[in-house]
Formats: sequence, structure tokens, C-alpha cells
Amino acid sequence: MSRVDIRRSRVLLLTVALLATPFASSEESGALTVCALQGTQDMFADIVERHADATLQVSASPAQMLENVAACNAIVGMPGGRIAADLIRLGENLQWIQTFSAGVEGLAPLLVDREIVLTNVKILQGPEIADHAIALLLNFTRDLKFYNEQSQWQRNARLPHIELRGKTVLVIGLGGIGTQIAQRASAFDMRVIAIDPKDIPLHRDVAYVGKPDELDALLPQADVVISSVPHTPQTDQMLGAKQFSLMKDGVYLINVSRGRIVDTDALVAALRSGKVVAAGLDVTDPEPLPSGHPLWSMPNVTITPHIATRSDRLAERRTELFRTNVRRFLDGQPLRHVVDKRQGY
Repeated sequence: MSRVDIRRSRVLLLTVALLATPFASSEESGALTVCALQGTQDMFADIVERHADATLQVSASPAQMLENVAACNAIVGMPGGRIAADLIRLGENLQWIQTFSAGVEGLAPLLVDREIVLTNVKILQGPEIADHAIALLLNFTRDLKFYNEQSQWQRNARLPHIELRGKTVLVIGLGGIGTQIAQRASAFDMRVIAIDPKDIPLHRDVAYVGKPDELDALLPQADVVISSVPHTPQTDQMLGAKQFSLMKDGVYLINVSRGRIVDTDALVAALRSGKVVAAGLDVTDPEPLPSGHPLWSMPNVTITPHIATRSDRLAERRTELFRTNVRRFLDGQPLRHVVDKRQGY
């Protein structure tokens, strides 16, 4: 190959590399401004400060961030609530948004038509949420809720004591959380089947992965149904009266994803009829669940207030991700945990 050909090849490779890079580097586009709320910047401020062409903007409140968002190229730790829509609308220079949560159903639709990369903490919350799902299940299969209510030696039980070994669990949503639920269920010698829209590679812990249109066919096989699917228009109330009618009598339902996945009225009816023997809910619809709702008074229901994400290790993993993504953003490299904004996860 001649020197001219070599030179042309190098130019071609450089061009391809630049086209594949999601962000212009600071050297090409000037200083990049990374914005965060007070406290959040502690996780990555040193990275921004060491970067020659980067600026860190810290706001004391979401309202203050809104006043200054026009200068932001990135928001790390996006504030929630209604102000998020205003930040996106006024953030004309935004290139990247990093959320604190795995669920992005409130953000993704706002960003579909914007050239803004959205990243979340999917996978990071898998260990604790998977632990929580299994804890809710064991709470019922060993009737721990009943025994915890007693003030004296009482060996009778309210719910049957069952072995998980040999039972079939249907995991709806085999992403970063669902995969870890499957691992834990498999460790209990359960047969794991799953639903997911993606083509999932062969998995040692999962016997079968069906597409969403196979949900009704798989439900009758399950002794336990666990929802770990993101909330999207396609999954909204995907477990309704029809789906409960297809389930085994005495099925256990665990929901650690989003309350809107389950039709609450249909769940109440299924619990009252005995179709669902017990339900463990970290999420509800509506949320918070109002005082006086029938679910509160049902002895075969355990509700936790959307706290399955809490653990002693989450902050460590989140900090690592934020630091990695800030570094990659400033260096013009592809980010981790990018959300498909059209799919919503």
C-alpha cells in the first residue's frame, strides 16, 4: 500500500470514528457545562474540575436550575416532578440527561423529538429490588406476616406453608432487575419462565423467554407472577381481569416495578375470590395508596412504600456510574445505560 493510500485510510478511519461519537469533544465545541443540584455534584465535581474545557454549575434548588438551564449541556441527577418538562423545554443546549431512577416513563416521551441522550440507573438497582421481590414472596410462603402479628406462641397459620422448590415463577420483564430476580428464584430451585420484548440470549437460570404476546399463554403455568417490567403504553395495566382469570388458583403476585402495570380493581377482586392467594406490592396504583383503600386491610397483602431500591450499596454503584458517564460525556465517548426513548426503557 502506498503512502497516499495509507494516508487516505487513516482519514477514512478518523471520519468514521468521529461520526460514531455521540458528542463533540470539548476541544471541538468549546466548554461544556455540567449542571447538578446541590449535593449531587459531590459525586463527580473533581472530574469536571480537572477537565480543561468543562464548567460545573450547581443549583441550590430545581427552581434555580430552571433559571440557568439555558447554559446547561448536561443535567446529572435530573429533578423529578413537573419542573422536568420546563427544564427540557428551556434547555436548548442540552445534550445529555442522567436520572437517579430506572423508571423514565415521565421523561422519555418528552425527549423523543429532542437530540438529547437520556441515561438511567437500570441494572444498578437490580440486586436490592430482586432481594425485595423474594422477601415479599417468602413473607407469604412462610406466612411470616401472620406470625409477626402474634403476641403469644401460635403455631397455626393463615396461609399455607409451601416450598418454592419445583414451583414455576413467571418474571415479566427480564432486564437488569428481572434477570437478578430470575437468578434468585433459580437458586431456590424454582422453574423460571419470563416475558420480554427483546431477544434474550440463552440463560442458565431461565427455562423459557416468551414475547409479550405470549403472556396469556404463559400465565396458567405460573405459581408465582413477578412484575419487573418498565411502565410504558404497552405495559399499562397489562395484568387485568382477563389475565387474573388465566392464572392458577392460589397464585402469588409480586409487583416491584410500577403500580400501573396492574389493574388495582381487578387485583382486589382476585384477592377476594382466592384466585390470588397473596400479593406483595412495593408499588401501587394510585401511589401513594390512599388511606382506607381495601388493599390496606387485606391480611394476605403486604405493601411497602416504593422502597425496594434502598440498600447500603446503591449509592456506591450510582456514584460509579455518574462518574463514568460524566467522564465519557466530557471526552465525547458513548454513555452507559442509554435509554431507548421511543421504547421507554
